[in-house]
Order: sequence, then C-alpha cells, then structure tokens
Amino acid sequence: MTSHLPPQTDAFTDAALADRVRALEAECAALRAEHATLALGLSHDLRAPLRTIDSFAYLVEQRSGDALDDTARDHLRRVRDAGARIARLTARLQAYLNAGSAPMQRAPVDLTLLADWCVAELRDARPARDADIAIAPGLQAIGDERLLKTALHELLHNAWTYARPDAPVALRIDGERTPDGMRLHIRDAGIGFDMQHAGKLGEPFQRLHAADFPNGAGLGLAIARRILARHGGTLALEGVPNGGVHVQAWLPDGDAS
Repeated sequence: MTSHLPPQTDAFTDAALADRVRALEAECAALRAEHATLALGLSHDLRAPLRTIDSFAYLVEQRSGDALDDTARDHLRRVRDAGARIARLTARLQAYLNAGSAPMQRAPVDLTLLADWCVAELRDARPARDADIAIAPGLQAIGDERLLKTALHELLHNAWTYARPDAPVALRIDGERTPDGMRLHIRDAGIGFDMQHAGKLGEPFQRLHAADFPNGAGLGLAIARRILARHGGTLALEGVPNGGVHVQAWLPDGDAS
C-alpha cells in the first residue's frame, strides 16, 4: 500500500522534538512552582494551628494541673506528643518539596568540605556519641552546592541514626572520578537492612526500622534521591543485617536530564 502521508524530514522531526522539549520544560517548571507554593503553605498555614494546639494544651496542663487526674494528664501529653510529631512531619515534607522545587545553580562543589560540615553538625547535636569517621580528600563534583549539602546531610544523618547502639558510629566517605562524573561512597557499620526490602528505600514514608526509631518520617533517603535525580544522578544502597550499609551516589558532570 502506498502511503499518502508527506515524508518526515529531519527539519520536521527536529522541530517537533524541540516543541516537545519546551512543553516538558514548561510542565516541570509548573510542577516546581506548585511544590514551592505547597511548601510555603506547609510552613505557615499548617504550623500556626499546631502551635495553637500545643500552647492551649500546655495552658490547660499548667493552670488546671491540680484538678486533673492521671488519665487527663496522660490525654494532654498524648495531644502534645501528637502535635509535635505532626510538626516534625510537616518540616520534613517541606524539605522534600523544597528538594524538588528549589532553583539550581551548577558549579564545582567540594564534597569533602560538605561532608566535613555535615559531620561537624552531627557531632554538635550528639557530642557524647563516640564516632570514628574518615573522609577522603579531594572529592569534587559538579552541582548545586546547597542542594548537595542537603543530600549529604540526609545520607550521613541516616547512617548516624542507624549506627549500632553498643559501638561508635563508624563512617567511611570516599569516591572516584570517572570521565563523566563522580561516584561517591558512604559506608557505615550500623544495623544495616535486609536486601529483600531494598526496593522500599528512597520512597517517601518507607521505613524499615519504625518500631525502634519512631521519630523518623521516612523522608531522608527520599530527599537525597530527589536531589540526585535533579542532577541527573542516582542513589543505590546495599545493606547487610547488622553488617552496615554501602551507599553509592552517582553525580554526572553534565546537565541534569
């Protein structure tokens, strides 16, 4: 059968592809703007009533303490604890949305310096915690420094949190350059995980140790993965139960896809 359709020239194909790229870029920009608006709403419109709930529960407890029995005091404590958990979850959701909507400025980034910075923050938060940490010199990548610092903080905080309680925190941070990017390695000697659950890691609200660590929100790895994806990179984790975790973060030098 003879086709009556006009032949597709290279010029026509290139023009259609360019139009499609522009449409996708506009769609991504709209999604990021929507996420930024939602993050702002979480920051202001949701936190205000949470502060009100906590403040009035505190006032009732302080002003009517003598009239409350143990059951009433327990109810008030539960209300305040639930409000505090919602506040933490709100802050983490805001961080997740910001990871996908914050503007990016790509430039050379000193990952060694960022890792040192993150570790210093972790030590300041838990000064009594013994830690054995080694960071390789000269770890360089291309990306947005602020976002990459956030991603590193999430990965190192995760390793710090899930360290063995009866041993010092043990972290090894190094990497290797390739012709087109940097592959960063973060190894710990923590409680690890079973690889049959590896598919859940990096997905929002997925937590493998929720019973032992109830204060988490399941967004740390999701934030890190989202930031790496915006750079055109990837995040992979290998774990062994009670044998630690090996994190590999790939950061290409080129523009994000």
